[in-house]
This record gives sequence, C-alpha cells and structure tokens, in this order.
Amino acid sequence: MALFLLFGSYSYSQKFGMGLSVIYNFQTMSIGPELRADFIKGQASIVPQIAYYPSFNRITELYAGVGFHLNLLSYGDITLYGVAHGAFNGWINYESSPMKNARFPNWDGELGAGIKKGKCLRPFMELRYNFKWKEANLRIGIMYFFNCDKKSHRKKKAVSCPAYQ
Repeated sequence: MALFLLFGSYSYSQKFGMGLSVIYNFQTMSIGPELRADFIKGQASIVPQIAYYPSFNRITELYAGVGFHLNLLSYGDITLYGVAHGAFNGWINYESSPMKNARFPNWDGELGAGIKKGKCLRPFMELRYNFKWKEANLRIGIMYFFNCDKKSHRKKKAVSCPAYQ
C-alpha cells in the first residue's frame, strides 16, 4: 500500500491510474479481488498489484507484486499489451496441502497479454500464465486515470483568472 501512496504526485497527471479487478484461477477454480495502480511512461507501465484469494476457495493466498506492461498494438482507444509480473505469494492454508514442501512464503512469476479500452475509465482483461505454479488466470477489471480530459486524452490545463495574467 505504501507503493500506491509513494507515487501520489503522479495523480496530477494522466500518467497515473488506480483500479480493481476480479481474478479467476483456472487450475484451482479460485476467485479473488485485486487492487492495482498504473504508472505510465511512454508505451510502458509499472503496475504494483495486491491480490487475495479468500478462504471460500480451496487455496487461500495473498499476492503482492509488480508488473511491467508494454503496449504492443493500438487501434483507436483499444490497446493490446504484454505482461511480465513478479510477486511475493503468501500461501495462507499451505498446511492442508499434500505437497511435501508446501510453505507460506513463496514467489510467483507470470507472463501474459492484456487488452484495454478507453482513456480516463479503462476496462481491461488479462490472461496470464504463472510459470512457477503452472496455473493460468484471467483478470477482468477497470482502471481510472486521474486528471484526464476525455475529449483530447491530454492533461487538463489549469484555469487561470484573467485579472492575474
């Protein structure tokens, strides 16, 4: 959470967004929420994320990590991007696993692709593969980018008073 607040100054430009998503893990048939931020620099983004698979799933775990997104193709306001992600994985109910080396602290690595649409309010969908745990997951969510001008997709200009010009 500190990482989300650390870059708060980005909120004054269109280069910073925050959002939520729902994740579905195909192998474990688990579902969970995710909170993310997005710091844009040119065609790339740094995306810190926190995700949680609650206890109603067979596997209860917490992920906290950082992704790297690279825009690959754009058409209008639709963009296809690549994803590389690394995270700390806290496997909360590891003690119930039949695996010999199951433990709470783990790491995670994912590669995938995503598609996003829009300017200020950006729905997105990502398909990722976790190459450590050999699991695929789908993420569907929405991001909001601060200080965004919907018409021109440029940073809003400050309104000044003519008396002080």
